[in-house]
Amino acid sequence: MINLENRSSQFALQLKEISKIYPGPPIVQALSDISMSVNHGELLGIIGSSGSGKTTLLHIMGTLSVPSSGSILIDGRNVVGMSDKQLSGVRSQQIGFVFQEFFLLPGFSALENVANGLLYSGIPLDERRERSFEMLGRVALEHRANHLPNELSGGEQQRVAVARALVHNPSFVLADEPTGNLDSENTASLMELFTKLNEDGTTVILITHDLEVAESARRKITLRDGRVYSDLSR
Repeated sequence: MINLENRSSQFALQLKEISKIYPGPPIVQALSDISMSVNHGELLGIIGSSGSGKTTLLHIMGTLSVPSSGSILIDGRNVVGMSDKQLSGVRSQQIGFVFQEFFLLPGFSALENVANGLLYSGIPLDERRERSFEMLGRVALEHRANHLPNELSGGEQQRVAVARALVHNPSFVLADEPTGNLDSENTASLMELFTKLNEDGTTVILITHDLEVAESARRKITLRDGRVYSDLSR
């Protein structure tokens, strides 16, 4: 269970009047005046067709790209204007990333791959391994801790990637098309896992073009032409 009482803000993430312009030529307005707030403990799905601005928004939320204007607050702290070194620290401590590609290191066990999520935390090796084993237990893979990536199924590899994203207890997890390389059975299993993690307090933001995946979220934001077209909760 994630302890939300230690968070300094009720919001895991806030975007305020975010715009992103690529100078070109031609000039491209990728995002236009986007504002949204994501509460701690929320499960949010962001959907949109190709060219809607999903990828640009992902990069902005993950501090991988700098907005042309606007503010980004992570756990109440504005990160716009921070140095590259400071932003690297924000990513390693406050954001968990899960991608369509699993990006597991070959030759390293599942446990070691998860522990890499704590590599720059200053936590001693024994504690890193202990926390990583506990996290593998949360994704039901403790029995595969010593297996290499090529000994794991696609669904298991993505669960290892989820464990790695969560092991440092981030403010939120950004999952970019996390089911893109999975079959329907593993997709359903992974979404059940995200739902369970969210029920335990993990803040999850899913970026997807898959409407069925987005339906797993209690809140769904649709992007169109770089703007928020709809923001619906159920």
